Amino acid sequence: TLRTALNLFFKLKNYKTAGSFARRLLELGPKPEVAQQTRKILQACDKNPTDEHQLLYDEHNPFDVCAASYTPIYKGAECESAPLSGAKYLPKFKGEVCRVDRVSQIGKSTAGLKIRRKVR
Repeated sequence: TLRTALNLFFKLKNYKTAGSFARRLLELGPKPEVAQQTRKILQACDKNPTDEHQLLYDEHNPFDVCAASYTPIYKGAECESAPLSGAKYLPKFKGEVCRVDRVSQIGKSTAGLKIRRKVR
C-alpha cells in the first residue's frame, strides 16, 4: 500500500520520494492517526528533500511494470504482452513463457475463441 511504501522509503532515506508518497496519502483522506503520522514524516522529508538511493521511477509518467524484471515500462516505450493474462514485458522477454499465467508465449498474437454458427 501507499502507507507501506511511504514508511519503507523514509527508512531508506529516500526523503524526496517519501514526501511525494506522503502528499498522495494525505490527498486520500486517511484516518486521523494515520494523517498525523504522515504529516510528521512529510515535515521531516521537506527539511531534506533528497534521495539516497537512485530509482528507475518517474512519479509524473504513467507506467506498467514488467512482469519478469519488475522494472517500469513507461507510456510510449516498446513492450510486449502475454495474450492470456495481458501482463506487460520488456521486448527482451519476447518468445518466453509468461511468468503470470505460465501458459502463453510473450508477444504472440492470438485470435481468441471463435464460435461459428452452423448453417444448414
